[in-house]
Amino acid sequence: MPSNNVFALIDCNNFFVSCERVFRPDLADKPVAVLSNNDGCIVARSQEVKRLGVPMGAPEFKYRDVLSSNQVQLFSANFSLYGDFSRRVVEALSSYTPYIEVYSVDESFLEVGSLLIDDYHRWAADLSRSVKRQTGIPVSVGVAPTKTLAKAATELVKRDPALGGALSLVELSPIKLKKHLDKLPVEEVWGIGRRLAPKLKQLEVRTAGDLMSVSPRWAKPQLTVRGEKTVRELKGEACFELSRGRANHEQKTLAVTRSFGQQIRAVHQLESAVASFATKASIRLRRQKQLAAALAVFIRTGVGASQPYTPSTLVRLDYPTADTSRLVQAAVDGLARIYSPHHAIKRAGVILVDLRPQTAQQMTLTQQNNADELDRRDRLMAVFDSLNKRYGTRVIRVAAEGPPAKTDWLSRRQNISPQYTTNWSQLATLG
Repeated sequence: MPSNNVFALIDCNNFFVSCERVFRPDLADKPVAVLSNNDGCIVARSQEVKRLGVPMGAPEFKYRDVLSSNQVQLFSANFSLYGDFSRRVVEALSSYTPYIEVYSVDESFLEVGSLLIDDYHRWAADLSRSVKRQTGIPVSVGVAPTKTLAKAATELVKRDPALGGALSLVELSPIKLKKHLDKLPVEEVWGIGRRLAPKLKQLEVRTAGDLMSVSPRWAKPQLTVRGEKTVRELKGEACFELSRGRANHEQKTLAVTRSFGQQIRAVHQLESAVASFATKASIRLRRQKQLAAALAVFIRTGVGASQPYTPSTLVRLDYPTADTSRLVQAAVDGLARIYSPHHAIKRAGVILVDLRPQTAQQMTLTQQNNADELDRRDRLMAVFDSLNKRYGTRVIRVAAEGPPAKTDWLSRRQNISPQYTTNWSQLATLG
């Protein structure tokens, strides 16, 4: 029987690029890059672009000649598309086990020790092929007795195409395990990164295998308690448990911010922006089954402005809520406190604060007297979310956002692909 401490990490390969390629099969094996909201920086690269020496986060203008001469296909970030594909990948993984930790938009940990698996490598390879078949997204799968080793396994898979998308480090001898880990630079170890790597290299710890070989007692004063646990995990001792989904009550803030495609002064444009931010934040809040007790609004001038202007304000709500209309009104009221027509604004944001679970809401006397109205608003928000989910994320909008054609505060996204999976009017068609 397999040990209960067996983890699999599923990591989507070049995730944003892979999402763009699903509906553009002509771009397979072609250089592709995805740009940030204002088409300013490169936030995702295909393997072909990485081989050109274009680094992550690089300003597009600095590499424009390289990108152009190599016919790199550029896309503006399409987060609606990426978010939907992330959900689809998680749904595919859920058919294998309910014990899933969604670690990020493109990574998920699975606990698989209780499954009847005879050959972990073969199981991981089958899982990789299954996810690709169901979603179109290629993934790397690493299986190991600890989360840190599972993470290391996926990094090794991405470095070596010969592994076929999967690697198991389960039940390896220390010698064989170190042989694998010696191929991984120490800065690629989960929990080490580029901040601690220089210190370790000065101490002749250059690979994950080197780090595995040190004593946990030695690691603690050098790398703190977290580093000591990392060393123990590399040795096969599970120190980090699977988080069955992040506990919503631990998240105390929720932010939606954006840099604008152009500097704006008009108050109606800023109102449209903060109303849109508050709407998106309220939708996320309801998905997380949380309420917000306060809301912050900020605006910023651009970098290099002759007269920098960076005000913010906090708006306390009468009672915690996730109601879009109330949060939008609070955001617009907050903007009115800090708006100045004398400054051109380049960035703004709405931050929901003092979050709490829906079940922890304590009603005031006023609320109790209006319980029927609150129930009606809750039902209205449920319909709002249901229709937007079914027909497209913006089919129903708050009036303060303004019509789509008038949202000229939007980020510059000149190369955005269609919302193939979340908008009826942009569904992919044959022919």
